[in-house]
Amino acid sequence: MNIFKELLEKQKAIILDGALGTQVQKNGYDVNDSLWSAKFLDENPEVIKEVHRQYLEAGADCIITSSYQASIEGFLEKGFSEEKAVNLIKLSINIAKEERDIFWGNLEDKNKRIKPLVAASIGPYGAYLADGSEYTGDYGISDEKLKQFHKKRLEIILETSPDLLAIETIPILKEVKIICELLKELKKIPTWVTFSAKNESTTNGGDDIKECMRFLENQDCVSAVGINCTAPQYIPKLIENIKLVSSKPIVVYPNGGSKYNPILKVWEKGEISALEYSKLSLLWFQKGAKIIGGCCETSPEEILNIRERLL
Repeated sequence: MNIFKELLEKQKAIILDGALGTQVQKNGYDVNDSLWSAKFLDENPEVIKEVHRQYLEAGADCIITSSYQASIEGFLEKGFSEEKAVNLIKLSINIAKEERDIFWGNLEDKNKRIKPLVAASIGPYGAYLADGSEYTGDYGISDEKLKQFHKKRLEIILETSPDLLAIETIPILKEVKIICELLKELKKIPTWVTFSAKNESTTNGGDDIKECMRFLENQDCVSAVGINCTAPQYIPKLIENIKLVSSKPIVVYPNGGSKYNPILKVWEKGEISALEYSKLSLLWFQKGAKIIGGCCETSPEEILNIRERLL
């Protein structure tokens, strides 16, 4: 059975975590690096563990790993050996599982929670490039190179047996089609796919969101579909567009409302309050999204408020 549908029979919504890199910054660490928060997998894994703990304590039913920007190619360019790169990618999953297990083991009243899931983040090729192309899909590479990039990382991550895969912030349908080809060849695991969008109907790379969702509707390897790292004001209409063509559970975890500057590597003003964000989450739920959290700029405060409002 679809894991999300199964959980949604027990609980009316599944609460995701919020931003990892933003929370690392709020905790006092600098993430201005081509590896983003993944650099702490080598420098200080406790930095990542702390964020996972904070989200679990805030009520997240699912935490997303720090593997978004972790790739063999990215680590090699920073001077790591391939063996070390592989170990760091695996570490991103294993520390999340470890923190989840510690949290669950220490939780006294387990009747009010479902056991939190660990979703292994699979970011777009552009995340490795760290040049803003993750928001355009303009990679300038062959389909075969794109396939090999994702294949290597997927194989490494699947060896760690996460609960599910989060194929996230994808700007173009072509990249999703390539990833789905790989998923059919690899170990079967629950998977959601979320696109990033620039308006109410179009992905950041210019694809029609309904076309994207029509494709995913026929992919048995994909359990849930949706949108992430997108301005909150676009989410209600995006959910409506998804529902027109998809029967799968809908995932939304928008950003805080600001615009990303890929040159300065900062989010420029536009952020909404945690309370306002949670009010919007109720609207997203009413529109049809059932798996809800936050992306860039959001924090444990937003997740706590979303849980209190939805559950």
